[in-house]
Amino acid sequence: MTFPHALGPLAKAHENGTDRCLSTGWDGVPYPVPLPGDPGLPGNDAARLKVFEVRDTVSLPAEFKFELIASWGDRIGTNQEDGQPMRFGFNCDFVGLVPMKETKDEFWMVVNHEYISARPWIQGQREEAADLPALRLETDPENPDHRRLRVGDRLLTGTSVDFHDPSLADDETLRSQIRKIALGALTDLGVSAMHVRIGEDGSVSRVRGGKPPRRCSGADAVGPSSARDATMTGPALRIDGFRSSMPPRTFSNCSGCITPWGTFLSCEENFQQQVWDHVTPSGKLLMNPGDPLSPLPFAAPAYDNLLGLPYELNGLTTGADAPGDGRYFGWVCEFEPETGSLSKHTALGRFRHENVAMRCQEGKRLAAYMGDDRRGGHVYKFASKNRVQNPRDPQTRRLLHEGTLYAARWRPDFTGSWIPLVPETPLQRPRPEQCANGFLWLPNRPTGGTVLVKSPDADVEEGILADEWVASIEAFCEKTFSEITLGDLVEAESSRERAGILVLDAYAMANAAGATPTARPEDIEVHPDDNSVYIAFTDSTGKRDGSPDRNIFPDSACENSRQYGAIYRLAEDGDDPGSESFTWGKFVASGEAADGGGGFACADNLAFDPEGNLWVVTDITTYAQNAAVDRKGKWMKPGEKGFPGVFGNNAIFMIPTSGPDAGIPRCFATAPMESEFTGLFFTPGGESLLVAIQHPGERHGARSHPDSGLPGEEVRRIRIAGRDGKIFTQTRSVPIGSNFPSGIPGKAPRPSVINIRRK
Repeated sequence: MTFPHALGPLAKAHENGTDRCLSTGWDGVPYPVPLPGDPGLPGNDAARLKVFEVRDTVSLPAEFKFELIASWGDRIGTNQEDGQPMRFGFNCDFVGLVPMKETKDEFWMVVNHEYISARPWIQGQREEAADLPALRLETDPENPDHRRLRVGDRLLTGTSVDFHDPSLADDETLRSQIRKIALGALTDLGVSAMHVRIGEDGSVSRVRGGKPPRRCSGADAVGPSSARDATMTGPALRIDGFRSSMPPRTFSNCSGCITPWGTFLSCEENFQQQVWDHVTPSGKLLMNPGDPLSPLPFAAPAYDNLLGLPYELNGLTTGADAPGDGRYFGWVCEFEPETGSLSKHTALGRFRHENVAMRCQEGKRLAAYMGDDRRGGHVYKFASKNRVQNPRDPQTRRLLHEGTLYAARWRPDFTGSWIPLVPETPLQRPRPEQCANGFLWLPNRPTGGTVLVKSPDADVEEGILADEWVASIEAFCEKTFSEITLGDLVEAESSRERAGILVLDAYAMANAAGATPTARPEDIEVHPDDNSVYIAFTDSTGKRDGSPDRNIFPDSACENSRQYGAIYRLAEDGDDPGSESFTWGKFVASGEAADGGGGFACADNLAFDPEGNLWVVTDITTYAQNAAVDRKGKWMKPGEKGFPGVFGNNAIFMIPTSGPDAGIPRCFATAPMESEFTGLFFTPGGESLLVAIQHPGERHGARSHPDSGLPGEEVRRIRIAGRDGKIFTQTRSVPIGSNFPSGIPGKAPRPSVINIRRK
């Protein structure tokens, strides 16, 4: 199946770009695999790339440099509530600039902080002499294949802390130690905002003594009390017992956008790792036992016994003695840096929000495009009930309070429709056989939550068949299936309350309404010229979460290197943001050039420069980066989970959207070890690029740490396809762990925000 550019000509580039724009005047940085636009004959790829050195830094073209703006742990101010030092958070994701009033060169720099990479986080805490109890995973002396968690002096029987366990319930010393760890981690999540200035040379620097910085974290509900509550808006407020305000608490903050009226939209993504997320048909929390604090071990234990540190920290709200009500997380939040106020807009739906991208034009309905970053997740659109009068008017934010949430249904003929998630929308019979791994997650009735609905030949033991699910829904609704609508799946007195429950459970309801499961939509951006919508699908492989529809993502059913995502392009019919139909096409595929791919894997955040070029960062998962791919062993063949190792470290690519080079990626930068670039954001003139370095050293922690026993570097043999299709062996030197940004051996790596500009 081929994917033409079904939308007609690509966007025409801006003609008013400046010569300072980053899109021109540079040669790409060294990259370990051939790119489609590489110079020279394809037959020379093997000689050119026979040896490759991976570097633990931000590698840029010779004409550019980067400057450090902020790193995790930096003291950025004082907490106004308790007088304690306020520090910059961990694992930066979205970065953006909110203009300050009556200035041209001063801004609020807003940054999201997504999750905790436990190894570098624990090592960094030790460097600061933080009073943090020991937290280690040790080999079980009775079973060498298992791990046991040590907290302080206490060796537990497993790898998690569940205070419902009678043997732990009364252990106040253990509870106090866990609470200290969990509160410290929650404090490092959320949102940071600080005063910065852009210089005439494109530099970006923090303003000392300027406006006081702001932090809104995951610990705000359990730490010092705040005078400000988060405001909840939209249809979820109609659910019986749902509150209109809560402490200003947010975590799992991934991407977002800057609004025309001068605020910041921040998206809560993998909130289900910290709170229980399933709801009943009446909109109550299905259960809230509090997930146990789970310091997760790494999936591939090559050096785990030496390092002994957990990989991630989940269940933090339970560890902090404050299990969160999961109904208040998973939303799009609006943060106002001037006041520090936080609002959560429920009309935009509750799911694992990777992003939000707005189209806000005078005279049209406001549209917000969003992706649900899970295998089998959906592309969503919110369209406001009323039209935009003045995009810059602060009252325009009220358009986010009322409107319609849609989920996309994609068709193989390159057309599609937006399915409204409203009570009147009819159910569609599930087609799990169209999904790559043969199952879907659908509303479970009468219990609540979701149930796995599978095809007869699905390679999974749990779940029920589609006919069984249909029968259960008919029994719950007391109607034949053809008569049932989404509103029948929920228990509420009024249509308005039913609408609130639907957006609360958006993912399951989108599946029930026949929306198309997709390939992990990571980021979505609207092109500044033609309003077409670019979507980064990061991964077509399947997992227990789900998998994409093979009719729309045919590479998900094949063993080739194009399985690791693609960038699609969508255009609203009539150029109307409120339209209920669209056309679409594939802009560029991932994968090796020999496979017809763009030479990258796992596209993530997107941004457009002032000339309309698309900039893309990749998100190759940490365990796969620089894996020793032999193309025939388990997990290392094209299409399998370790194969993205051929593409090395994560990178930034520039891809023109018009002209003779449209759709051909050029590599602008490569990231430090075991990290990813996130949060691409151009300064107003396009002369500088803000970007975050997320989770450096996530797998192995500090490079050459004296206590780890890990080697400082490994040499690996990796089998790569040249552009001519011939396989060759590359000798690749790979640092183990990271010391970014300090570069000092043994020093813990720290997530950071940098500014890239010309020398």
